[in-house]
Amino acid sequence: MNIGSTESSTAILDTPKDPSPEAEERLLEVYRVAAKLMVEKGFGGTSMGDIARAMRLTKAGLYHYISGKQDLLFRIMLYAMDEVERCVIEPSREIADPEERLREIMRLHIQGAIEHGLELSILLQEMNHLNSVQQAEVLERKKAYRSHIQEALKVLDMQDRLREMDIRIGTKHIMNTLLGIARWYPNEIDAPEEGLIQETIAFNMAAILKKSG
Repeated sequence: MNIGSTESSTAILDTPKDPSPEAEERLLEVYRVAAKLMVEKGFGGTSMGDIARAMRLTKAGLYHYISGKQDLLFRIMLYAMDEVERCVIEPSREIADPEERLREIMRLHIQGAIEHGLELSILLQEMNHLNSVQQAEVLERKKAYRSHIQEALKVLDMQDRLREMDIRIGTKHIMNTLLGIARWYPNEIDAPEEGLIQETIAFNMAAILKKSG
C-alpha cells in the first residue's frame, strides 16, 4: 500500500522557522505517514529511513526539519493535541448545557480522529518513548482536555443530573473510551461513522446520567 507522496525523492522540507504553506502541509503529511508506520511496525521497529522512503524524501530532508524519531513522535503528539483544542475543545466550549456539551465533545472527537488519522490517537498513548520534559508537556495538554470534560460533569452534578459517582473516574472512562476507539475501529468493527458516534455517545451518557422517571 502506497502511503507516501509521489514527489521527487530529492525533495527537502523548508526550515521550520518560516515555513511556507506548502511546507506546513508537507510536514503534516510527514506526521500522518510516520504515525501510520509507527502504529503498524511499532516505534522501535520504525526507522527514519522507513519514513523517508514512504515520503519519497531523503533522510537529510527529514533531518532538515526534525532532529530525530523521538522529536518526530513528540511533534506528532503536540499536533494531535493542537487539533483536539481547535476541533473539539474550542467549539464545544460555547455550548451552555453540560449534557449537550459532552455529547458534542464526543461527536467532534470521533469525527476529528477519523478525519486526521486514527493512528494519532493511538500514538498519544505512547508516552514512554518521550523524555521527561516532553512527557510533561504532553501530559499538561491532556490535562486541559480532561479538565474540559470534567467541568461538564461537575455542572451536571450541581444540577442533580449526574448519578452518584467519582467524577474523576467518570472523566477517565470517557477519555479512555474516546481514545480507545482507534485500537479497534474500523479493523474489528467496520460500522458506519455516524453509527459509531451515536453508539459511543449513548454508551457514555447512559453510564453517567441519572435515569429519568
